[in-house]
Amino acid sequence: MLLLTRSACADERAPGNGHTYSLGECLALTEHTHPAIAAARARLAAMGAQLEEARSARAPLVALSSRFGVVPNTQTSATGAPVAPTGNFVTQGLASGVGPFLQLGLSATLPLYTFGKISAANRAAEAQVRLGEWDVEKERQQVRIEVRRAFYGVTAARDLLSLVADALAKLDDAIANVRRKLEGGEHGVDEVDRMRLEANRDELVARTGDARRGEASALAALRFYTGVQTGFDVPDEPLVRPSTPLAPIVTYLTAARTHRPDVNRARAGVVARSAQVDWARANLLPDLGLGMQFDWTLAPGVKGPVAGVDTSSVNSPQLGAAFGLQWSLDLFTKNARVHQAESNLDEARALERLALGGSATEVEVAYAAAVEASAREETWDRAVRRAKGWLVAVRDAIDLGTKDESALVEPLRMLVVARANQLQALMDTNMTRAELARLTGWENAAAPS
Repeated sequence: MLLLTRSACADERAPGNGHTYSLGECLALTEHTHPAIAAARARLAAMGAQLEEARSARAPLVALSSRFGVVPNTQTSATGAPVAPTGNFVTQGLASGVGPFLQLGLSATLPLYTFGKISAANRAAEAQVRLGEWDVEKERQQVRIEVRRAFYGVTAARDLLSLVADALAKLDDAIANVRRKLEGGEHGVDEVDRMRLEANRDELVARTGDARRGEASALAALRFYTGVQTGFDVPDEPLVRPSTPLAPIVTYLTAARTHRPDVNRARAGVVARSAQVDWARANLLPDLGLGMQFDWTLAPGVKGPVAGVDTSSVNSPQLGAAFGLQWSLDLFTKNARVHQAESNLDEARALERLALGGSATEVEVAYAAAVEASAREETWDRAVRRAKGWLVAVRDAIDLGTKDESALVEPLRMLVVARANQLQALMDTNMTRAELARLTGWENAAAPS
């Protein structure tokens, strides 16, 4: 015989550590462990690094160079004074030998005015970071609705199993009473009544397979989402309608324009493309900057001039600074890049209009689905109450002897069908609210977790 009560069902499923995870805990765990959210956060970190790179363009560009090797030494007299060269470079080198040298060079270029190139690059990078932040939020909203679907699926499946278990218990009692009456030779019942009750019991048992499969699939999904692979379970509580009523549709439309990730990503894209247009236009103009140079060559063996070699900077540091201009004159190519950037900006603006208009349509469709699901759930709730009253009346009639046990079949079937449809409507009601939360980016639109 199947389990008779939800409490018995909960005892059999209780995890080893005695802890069950609420919907809020499942959502919180998923946000920390889900690979899609982790990947979006990694992309955001890469965008943050690109922003740091763009901001560093304002700092001086410093370069350090070094060379080392050997050079010919200069000849010296007995008193140590350098001797003027008397031959060519090869003769001089063979006569005096060679010695080591070390050359160091340090240059720095400080951008003074770039006609907006640096500021445009910074704006583009900042907009890209904002786009990445909304990309993380989009993945988060998508994952949250999947967690809710799995969590509600477990609860609905267990509600259905509890309903079927209760109906089976009533059918088992009725079958036992019919058998007892048949064995006692009582009138009013026959073998057809017993077979009818048993056939309906078999039908109910067969219907439990889908519910058990759905429960197992939803639990497996929750274990993956949360990262808790052992000792995982959810509270054994009935699925209920959302505690907060639907707000007017204008509330959700306003929330979508303000909070929806797709809309904000499109807005960030427009800002980034606009900055790229500014950068492309500024790239038509030159860069002005201040350049500084320091050179020092150390050659201990070189005391004076060497034939064929410029030794004016040997063993004496050289320092200089100057204003400069750098201008790449491939203007036709740069102008084509301006046109490309302007076309990309037009595309981004069109996508922004699409996001705004599309989000409004999707919100209206989801809102209509939420209204329909709520009305359907209320209708099936009334049907469940009527079926329960019908069942009570039939059982009273059986106790009074005016009806036999086979009369239980119709009210029990109606109760199971009505409650199963109510559970589906409750599932749809909660999920349409979750879909509204995803489409608007407004967490309060979903049922409280």
